[in-house]
Amino acid sequence: MKMRQGNLRRIIDIGMTVLLLLQMAYQVMGEAAHEWLGMTMTATVIVHQILNRRWYGAMLKGRYTAYRVV
Repeated sequence: MKMRQGNLRRIIDIGMTVLLLLQMAYQVMGEAAHEWLGMTMTATVIVHQILNRRWYGAMLKGRYTAYRVV
């Protein structure tokens, strides 16, 4: 069973959201968990950027209307 890239993106995005919420529970989780969650979140952000690299190339294409700038 092969995972499509869209499904992988969705899993990474949900994972980043959950990790961010856990990161904000520093007082409850403790320092060690906070550090491990931070490293895991950094890794998921890097994977997220790699999976969405074509978006950066598409940003400079096309006309920039006032609506698009905002």
